[in-house]
Amino acid sequence: MSDEEILRSSGLIMRDEAQNREGLTLAGGLLFGKDTTIMAALPHHKTDMLLRVENLDRYDDRDVIITNLIESYDRMMAFCQKHLSDPFVMEGTQSISARDKILREICSNSLAHRNYSSGYVSKLVIEKDRIYTENPNISRNSGILELSSFKPFPKNPPISKVFREIGLSDELGSGMRNTYKYTELYSGGTPEFVEDGDTFCTVIPLSSVAVLRLGPSTPQVTMQVTPQATPQVMELQRKIISFCHEPRSKKRNNGIL
Repeated sequence: MSDEEILRSSGLIMRDEAQNREGLTLAGGLLFGKDTTIMAALPHHKTDMLLRVENLDRYDDRDVIITNLIESYDRMMAFCQKHLSDPFVMEGTQSISARDKILREICSNSLAHRNYSSGYVSKLVIEKDRIYTENPNISRNSGILELSSFKPFPKNPPISKVFREIGLSDELGSGMRNTYKYTELYSGGTPEFVEDGDTFCTVIPLSSVAVLRLGPSTPQVTMQVTPQATPQVMELQRKIISFCHEPRSKKRNNGIL
């Protein structure tokens, strides 16, 4: 299919009956648009990525993402992969990356289900003992969501549809189940999903090894000890000082020392 046919089949080009004209939907611009196009339509669109492990007042690393959703997903994954370890995990008889499985779910969920009409800045923060995401949200529940009673509701169906087609997400509701499953394999903890007013928060507990940095935490300081001056050293120092009192040329002066 051509680019236009792909957009039409995904429901990203629609007709405005009131104005009797066709155009790209906001979801289409967010998914495939250039940065300038997105900024013109949604100047508040941004995802703030932060690492707070040592510097808790500010941050240890940061990436502010203002590009389209496909590229945003790649940058979110790259930022987290850079700062989180990937320990050996077995699922059945297969070795898997539980880290990447968790990141796929929380990154795609953050992008596909946020309320883009809100000016609240979405963020993903890595701390010493947890990862958490915060998104603007149109809440249908209140408090911590339980896996046994949670009823998924599509927030942005056109975006979710494209994410499913390109392999960034699966069927509705699977993300929460997968996050529970792989968090237990990764850190032995239990994730939390919280709807609080107009925000949706996901919290993933981490073990200490997840943010462990190799090498010394502080730069090594090498102390230089000055040897005790001997008569021979003192005589050599006197000759050097005496030599430096007068200007010299670059030609070698034999027999000075």
